[in-house]
Amino acid sequence: MNTASFYITCGTIVLLLLMVIYIATAKNKRILHYLLLISILAMFIWNGAMILRGVFQSDLQLYIIFENITYIGSALVPVMLILIGIAYAQPEKGVRKWHYLLFVVPVVTQIILWTNDSHHLFTGDFVMRNGEFVPLSYGIYAYVHIAYSYICIVTGIGYLSYFAIKNSGVWSAQALLIIIGSIIPLVTNVLYTLENMGIVDIGINAYASPIAFSSTLGLYLLGMFRFSLLRITPVALQTVINRISDSFIVVDTDMNIIDFNKPFENNFKILQGLQKGSNFYKMLAEAQHDAIDNNDMCSIEAEQFRDMIFSAARENDTLITDFELSVDDNRQYYTAEFTPIQQRSRNTAVVVLVKNVTQHIKDMQQIQDNQSIMLERERLASLGQLIGGIAHNLKTPIMSVAGGIDQIKFLAEEYESSVDDPEVTDEDHKEIAGEIKGWLAKMKGHMAYMSDIISTVKDQATNFANAGQEWFTLDEVLKRVKILMQHEITKNRCHYIEDIRVDRNLRIEGGVNSMVQILDNIIVNAVQAYGKKGGDIIMQVSKEEEKLHFVISDYGKGIKEDVKNRLFKEMITTKGKNGTGLGLYMSYSTIKGMFRGDMWVESTFGEGTDFHIKVLLYDERKEEEAEEMTEENANESAQAFSDESAVEVNENA
Repeated sequence: MNTASFYITCGTIVLLLLMVIYIATAKNKRILHYLLLISILAMFIWNGAMILRGVFQSDLQLYIIFENITYIGSALVPVMLILIGIAYAQPEKGVRKWHYLLFVVPVVTQIILWTNDSHHLFTGDFVMRNGEFVPLSYGIYAYVHIAYSYICIVTGIGYLSYFAIKNSGVWSAQALLIIIGSIIPLVTNVLYTLENMGIVDIGINAYASPIAFSSTLGLYLLGMFRFSLLRITPVALQTVINRISDSFIVVDTDMNIIDFNKPFENNFKILQGLQKGSNFYKMLAEAQHDAIDNNDMCSIEAEQFRDMIFSAARENDTLITDFELSVDDNRQYYTAEFTPIQQRSRNTAVVVLVKNVTQHIKDMQQIQDNQSIMLERERLASLGQLIGGIAHNLKTPIMSVAGGIDQIKFLAEEYESSVDDPEVTDEDHKEIAGEIKGWLAKMKGHMAYMSDIISTVKDQATNFANAGQEWFTLDEVLKRVKILMQHEITKNRCHYIEDIRVDRNLRIEGGVNSMVQILDNIIVNAVQAYGKKGGDIIMQVSKEEEKLHFVISDYGKGIKEDVKNRLFKEMITTKGKNGTGLGLYMSYSTIKGMFRGDMWVESTFGEGTDFHIKVLLYDERKEEEAEEMTEENANESAQAFSDESAVEVNENA
């Protein structure tokens, strides 16, 4: 027995025991764990029997017994390689029932071996050669066993190698471990077989095969410790990235494609001949050119993508850009994220993650359309309510004007009939003229009132926010609110009280129509808070530094705490189908955005509510500075003109 081979085999057994302990104590074991465990146990039997065969090599009977035991491992391990390859390549499917038919030949091998003396289908008689028993000849089944074993070995390592390269790349640690670990036993067994057949004479002995397979599992074990081979990370990762909806492609700094997932291939079929190793820049340029020829819209610019990739790698930062594609009138919108990959303190590649945001854009557009519709409905509902009150308010002045016209007509007829009447004195004529003037004055007042109402409604109807208006006076907004809300307040038996503690001519920065709409919404809510019983609605205005502070108070039913906390954050209403919750929601947004102010509510349920609004006063210094600037420019122009005139006079002189 070769002493070196003996000790190496003993060391191999120790390694196998450590591997058994490691896998047996692993948590969350899967089918691949159990297959490797069975393989290790088979190799443990193989190596142990080889040692015992060497120990009892002088006793032919014991030698043959341990020789037959070695075939338990040597027949089982090749089949286990196939099953390990299947479990590694297809973890979601695992080992099927029909795969167990692969064990038929190993079982038959054991039966043939243990009954070999009666038929010699496996080996002939044994003779002593170089201190070791060897068979004089091999039976026909031995060649069946050898051929089957090699088929299993080649198939198993082919599965493992192919899927390792496919899932993690040919130069990845996992793939290299699998490939090297698979080649070692294959080469060793081929040489040992050729040695037994007398084709080569390189001194390789029977210990080489179990040692080679043990080294294979040693490399797999290294993969387990160092690269989590048993966790099937490469396969799982590839499965995940192929099933996610987002597309990605990995390119190096020369724009060569390193990897991409299935969604990228499916979503960007305009990139002809997409494969690893191709130049991404050239493919983009060709796709852009083809889109122009086919009159398709393609905003993928090869130059832009190349610049983004270079910039991401250079700046070591994630960059984002948007682009559109339109093929056969089907427009799609995408967002691309460029993330650099750093290796050894150097950015060597960039991951381009492409997200299809078409549905998101459509949803946002739908939301905007719905909001516009809701805003319009809210505004129209408010206007409808206001117009009802305006119609009521216009009846009185219209009737008064109509009455005034009748009176003036009567006085005109009276004046006409008295022209030739000698009894009508000048004083009578003056009296008639005075009455006509009186009625005209009354009619003028009514007409001015109607004009104010019409102007107010017109302004509210034309636009929610007049962006062109920079400021308005407090008096202007209070008058409009009073005109628009008078009928609503009177109809619901409420009393509108103004408590104005500032100059009514103070200017407010923003648009008057928006402020009127906001105050009207709050007053309507206050009216509705009383129900049908009516009550006081107080409008208090005070000044705090450079802001006006509006407080609209009522003593109605108040607001519950849970509703109050959500009042300005979402469209919420307590009016059921009669409300949308949009009024206060939009009012808050307008105060924040347009008026750069603030809005909040204080309320006690069952006692009443105070709505607070703070808005900026118009900074008149801006206007003064603008006027001063205009005046300075005018003075400079005049001075320049004067200087030019003086020069011209001197030249003429």
